[in-house]
Amino acid sequence: MRELNHSARLTAATLLALLLGAYLFSSDANAEDGYQDISRINGRIEIQQGQLVGDVSTVNGRIHVEDGASAGSVTTVNGGIELAREASVGAVETVNGDIRVGSGVIVDGDLNTVNGGIRIRENVIVEKSVRTVNGAINLDNGTTVADQVRTANGDISLVGSNVSGDLITRNGDISLRESSQVEGDIIIRDDHNWWNRFFRFGHRREPRLHIDSSSVVLGNIHLHRKVDLDIDDGARIGEIFRHY
Repeated sequence: MRELNHSARLTAATLLALLLGAYLFSSDANAEDGYQDISRINGRIEIQQGQLVGDVSTVNGRIHVEDGASAGSVTTVNGGIELAREASVGAVETVNGDIRVGSGVIVDGDLNTVNGGIRIRENVIVEKSVRTVNGAINLDNGTTVADQVRTANGDISLVGSNVSGDLITRNGDISLRESSQVEGDIIIRDDHNWWNRFFRFGHRREPRLHIDSSSVVLGNIHLHRKVDLDIDDGARIGEIFRHY
């Protein structure tokens, strides 16, 4: 239910902000930093290599931030977002689309999508959280996330990466490999949605939690449903609590 409420709030707020911004200005000077905002209703937006801009938004279209470019918030409703190598941006949000983050990117905010996956390459810094409702989240070597990593219906995969907050899912698998570290808890919630339970009945296996021998969970593991545990010898973890 929380994921659905988050989705509805994000959709309504994003649509309102983007529509108002696009109605008032198609390109406006940002008074705070002097960079120009870029806002459209329809169409792809591409920020060129090394370019410095303000907030970037569209309703129906993809957004591509090229190598070394810098932008404020990056938002769309129907479209994916791609951040190329060593780009620097603020918060990143889409409703219907994937988010792809290249190596060396700095995100000074959240990475959010509702219906899409999030793929983060090497040595990325995310200053807040990484969240999706329907999609997988993948973090590569050297990436750090300062807050939680969360999905409802998707897998979470960490390879040589660090998460300062919790890992949370409901219907997805979680995998920690190659010296990954979670400083918070791992939480696998119960699925209270009767439709999801009915849909997967008879053919949907239980979520799987895999932690290899080199990885660490400094917090605890909270299981609110049956989970297939695959924890290697040598893995450092907290206590395992079964709440079902």
